[in-house]
Amino acid sequence: MMTNSTGLAGRKATPRLWPAPAVIVSVVMAVLAALYLGGTVNPADHLSGFPVAIVDADTGVTTAHGQRVDIGEQIAGSLREGVDHDKFDLRSLSLAEAKHELGRAELYGAIVLPPDLSRKLTSLASGAVTGATVQRPQITVYTNPLANTSSASVVNTLATKALTRANAAVGKQLLAQVTSARAETAAAQARPGAAPAQARAVPGTARLVLSTPMDVRVTPFERVPDGTGNGLSAFYYALLLVLAGFTGSLIVSNLVDSRLGFTPQELGPVYRMERHSGRSRLATLVLKWGIMTGVAAVVSTIYLAIADGLGMPVDHPWQLWALGVLAITAVAVVVQAVLALLGSLGLVVNLFLFIVLSVPSAGGAAPLEATPSAVRFLGTFEPLHQIYVGVRSVLYFGAVWDAGLGRAVTAAAAALVLGLGAGALGTLAYDRKGLVRRHAAPSAEVPAAAGAA
Repeated sequence: MMTNSTGLAGRKATPRLWPAPAVIVSVVMAVLAALYLGGTVNPADHLSGFPVAIVDADTGVTTAHGQRVDIGEQIAGSLREGVDHDKFDLRSLSLAEAKHELGRAELYGAIVLPPDLSRKLTSLASGAVTGATVQRPQITVYTNPLANTSSASVVNTLATKALTRANAAVGKQLLAQVTSARAETAAAQARPGAAPAQARAVPGTARLVLSTPMDVRVTPFERVPDGTGNGLSAFYYALLLVLAGFTGSLIVSNLVDSRLGFTPQELGPVYRMERHSGRSRLATLVLKWGIMTGVAAVVSTIYLAIADGLGMPVDHPWQLWALGVLAITAVAVVVQAVLALLGSLGLVVNLFLFIVLSVPSAGGAAPLEATPSAVRFLGTFEPLHQIYVGVRSVLYFGAVWDAGLGRAVTAAAAALVLGLGAGALGTLAYDRKGLVRRHAAPSAEVPAAAGAA
């Protein structure tokens, strides 16, 4: 009877195992889908604070009649008025300031109005009357694909819409001036009683040029080098660093726990339980931290060697290696601390922290300024974004501290201190309370039931 009741209880208990795994997996996948798809399918709808500069370098011109003309100021004003300031952070900068910020990934683009803009536009209008050879002024739109590959399309769209309106407005103004000037010229040259209507008409070629008087040229501020995956190598390298710390910690944790007799070893059909080592929680955690620190140095070296072997340009290898060691170690310390404090639940917490929430908020595939507000908020502290901007600085922006390297180092150091402190204090408290990691002795009923069977 004891055997039957035990077996029946086991069969009745089996369905209780179904809800928890199903719910956990469903929740994780739902959050994953919402963040991954929600953060990428409609970037234009989520623009907020997207940084673009307007550089008005136009020096203006004084006409023959003594009139001061500054079309650059007019165009810059219309650009500022025509842009949604909730979506775009439009900064009025000098050319030197704009180049400085583009070179530190602080800007995704810049619209540059040249010094000779007013002079050339004025000459264009007078040339339509006199027939003199003139040149259209060129407005340069700089994109910054090294800051983010997707940002170039946003800058291009903004500049196309804004400058198309500005071109049409200036063209209409110039056509009116030319028409008036030609009318005055025709009136002065006409014989008494002659109709000047034909003379007032602007020739088709001149009208076509004057309707879009400015030539807009879109070009990257710095071209994406070969071997960088069109500017995505920094993102994938940062992802590799996070995966090394996250996945490596899980592997090391399982292997160490099984060798110390805390969990069983399973190799295929072989099931083996080592003799309990008697190590405390704190001592076990410190051992795992030490192993992962050594692993971080080895893996960072391997990553660097593979990158070099694949032809990826790395101008600052020592900085990249050191950042890799620091990033992997910081991730590993936090992952191990969470596992030590939360046990099996720590796996789910780490999965959310380092994968589910971290990848969409990295800012590598799409700029954070083009993602939902919740994703932008995650990017302020999620580890992958902090590591990504550091790797991007080393690979693309000369390892400049202000271009993201400082942020990455500071965030990694803070995570390291937080993980060490929380892990050490938490496991020490568990040890002092006698919450040791040891299997409970089997009850007497189990062998009795087995003997009855």
